[in-house]
Parts: sequence; structure tokens; C-alpha cells
Amino acid sequence: MSKPIILISKDILMPGYLPTYGNKYWKTPNIDALAANGTVFLKHYTAAPSTAMAFTSMFTSKYPYQLNRTKYTHEAEYSDSTLFDELESQGYSSHIIWSDNYMKVAHPFANCFGHANIHTLDMNQPVGPYIKGLDEICRNDEKADEIIEKLYVLAKDIITDNVFLWIHLPHVILGRCSYGDDIDLVDKLVGLLRTIADDDCFYITADHGNMNGSKGKWVYGFDVYESAIHIPLITPRIDGMPKIDFLTSNTQLSTLLRERSCTRNDYVISDSAYYAQPNRNIAIIKDRYKLIYRKLNNSFELYDIDFDPQENVNMLNRLAYDNERRRYTNVREAYYYPGWGDVEKYHSELMDIFNRMYRKTSAKEELVGKTKYIIMRIIGKQFNKHKLKKKVVRK
Repeated sequence: MSKPIILISKDILMPGYLPTYGNKYWKTPNIDALAANGTVFLKHYTAAPSTAMAFTSMFTSKYPYQLNRTKYTHEAEYSDSTLFDELESQGYSSHIIWSDNYMKVAHPFANCFGHANIHTLDMNQPVGPYIKGLDEICRNDEKADEIIEKLYVLAKDIITDNVFLWIHLPHVILGRCSYGDDIDLVDKLVGLLRTIADDDCFYITADHGNMNGSKGKWVYGFDVYESAIHIPLITPRIDGMPKIDFLTSNTQLSTLLRERSCTRNDYVISDSAYYAQPNRNIAIIKDRYKLIYRKLNNSFELYDIDFDPQENVNMLNRLAYDNERRRYTNVREAYYYPGWGDVEKYHSELMDIFNRMYRKTSAKEELVGKTKYIIMRIIGKQFNKHKLKKKVVRK
């Protein structure tokens, strides 16, 4: 008999929400205990900054560009082997617990869950773009605690030897009010589950992060900046290492769970859309350098994410416009960076990777797709302005 495998992921969970990664606000003694005795991954990335695409990469071990999917739509059941299939061949039964809304917003777009038994629970608090109007959400700790208790009872009935249980928690657990406002509840759930399973059964991660106001952007799904694609991963001790500080991807999840081993990557990729979509953004990270490609305007950005973790200075720009002085300035004269000599080398290597992985549809399809996207964006903005204006007037 084999011990259970318990994967707990949380939507939009950024590393910075957890004390293990430096958060000073929350207290998470249970997650901290798992981290102290396990392995903390410091440079772990999602293959996609949106839920269904991230799920697909997590369980198929493939990057989005390696899948024969042209756009984000309902998919036929994935035909190749998945993590669920591999664990089933090893004698495991698989169970999924998630919020009932994922049956609509994630399951049909990923459809790679094999024969897993799916259990749903009404535990999602809509926030941000998923809530209508401007009314503030009221915090309800009693309701939130009730959700955690229900999760525990449901999981307790499932967890036995030879079981793989994946619990995916929503953006915000019902009863709480904002992204990151429920980290104590995640820790509480972990604590309850630790009473029925050994610590070396647990894996803690996220599907993706969120922009969190970085670069004036909010929420997630379209950008591949660090706050959206850098995610936490805490596992049982891997290869005797308390920390892993080389690049890893959630496409490696299957190997981590089944074999408890981790290989080094020369680079990792995160892709915001499938190859025929006009709003596609791609990030390729190699060592400390990160290349970003924006399909809509066919532009590139290059950052040293060790030296410039906020991704403020695109090192491909020779000139930057100074809004105060209303003139251009030479970036290399205005910005101190000791590694300018390495930039050309890494830019060339990253472009080689990009050229090998990038694919697109015909010129006609690309033009039609881009035109439709721009039109829908304009219509959407006008519609949202109209709704917001009506709401403000009504208040």
C-alpha cells in the first residue's frame, strides 16, 4: 500500500502571500511546518497565467505550445496520458475537490482529468471583475470557517492509502473579501488534514498568480510578468534539498508527485494564450533573464529579474522617454546595470528558443483574429462604462 498524495492548490496564490516566502502579515504555522521539513521551490513558474490552461499543463506535463490547441475553447477529452492516468496505473484512485463554478469555467476548457472522481462545493466568493456593481463584500468569518469544516469532512472521507486527492481552492473562499484575504483559512485546512495524513503526503502550490497592481494592472490571465506567473511550491523533501533555487515549471508536477525527483531546466516558458489567439503573451526565462513577446504589437521585452525583480527596465530599449523633460534619454546612461555585457548573449539565446517554439496560423487568420479581438475590446469597454455609469447613478 502507498501513502496518499494530497495536492492543495489555490487560485491566484502568489509566493508573497505566504510567510515561507517572506510575508510578514499572515501566520501559517502548518504550512511553515511542511516547508521546514520539506522542500521550498524558489523559482517555480506556471506554464500559463490562467486557470484552465495552467491545469492542462499541470496534468499533461506539456506547455501550451506543445498542445494541438489553437484557441481557448471547450476541448474534447485529452487523449494522451495525464497524471491521473499515470497514478491510476500505479494503483491510485483520484479525487478532485473544487468549487462548483470550476465545472463551468475550467473543466470544459482543460478536460484532462481522466477518471478522477470530482466533488464540488459552493465555496467561491466572486470578487473583482466577477462581481456586479460597486457594493462592497461583507466579511463573514463564520461562513468561511464553515466552508473549511465542510472541506475537511469531505476530504476525511476520501483520504486513505492509494488515493490521490487534489483540492483546488478558489480565488477567494466564501466569507472573505479579497485576493489574499483567506491565507489563514488555507493554513487552517492544512492543519486539519495533517491530523489524518503524514506531512510527507502534502504538496502546496497555485495554478497562477495575479498582477496585484504591478505595472498598474490587476487580476490575471493576460500578462506574463513575475507576479502573474511566479508561483509557490512546497513539497515533501526532494533529493535531500530544503530549498530548490533553480528554474522549475508546473509541467514537472507529475514527476514530482510520482517520483519525488526534480530535474534542472535550461529554461521555462509561460504562455498566456494558445497559438492562434491574437492577445498572446509569452515569457521565456533562462538563468536570470526573461524575454517577453507581445503578439498584438509584435514587440519584445527583456529583463534581468534578479537585478530588476519589478521588471521596470526593458533592456531592449536603447532610448526611454522622460515625461517630465519631454525628451528621450539613453537608457544605458540613465540606468546603472553591471551586466550590459551579457545582455546581447542572453537575448540571442532566448530568441533562439522563441523561434523554435513559436507557431502561428495563416496571415489571413491572424488578421481576422486580431481585428475581431480589437472590435470586441472596444465593445466591451463601452459596455462596461455604461454599466458602471448606471450603477453610480443608481447609488
